[in-house]
Amino acid sequence: MYYTGQEIIDIAIRIEENGHEFYTLGAKAIPDNEPVKKLFTELAAKEISHIAAFQNIASHFEPESFEFNQEEETDYMNHLADSHIFQKKDSGAEKAKKIHSAKQALEIAHQFELESVDFYTELLRKTKKDAVKLIQQIIEEEKEHAAEIKSYM
Repeated sequence: MYYTGQEIIDIAIRIEENGHEFYTLGAKAIPDNEPVKKLFTELAAKEISHIAAFQNIASHFEPESFEFNQEEETDYMNHLADSHIFQKKDSGAEKAKKIHSAKQALEIAHQFELESVDFYTELLRKTKKDAVKLIQQIIEEEKEHAAEIKSYM
């Protein structure tokens, strides 16, 4: 399957929306661990800022801002998009329903952040113009989220 640049932005928005939903519901699912609950509440708020950033890219989107014309790289991008744990609609809520402990919630969250770094790093490789700085910033934030989650594990 081939994704256009706009479709990749739509996937990125969906990933962030699902992340927000997972962190919001995850915070409620682990009331016995106040530090992790607070972390998830903060991460949910950060996902909202990422959604806004990608919506901003989409509102000023120019097709030439992304290069998805090398077949091998496109296949890799497709793989990342298709395999991301929060790529499908409502997958954040589905994952949150399966939380039985703070440890499990942290493991899911850590996997989500690492997959997001991979996805956005590949997106960055194909990005030109103004979107580069913004995507670099989001990658750094995702890395910080992963490190912060790891510190609770």
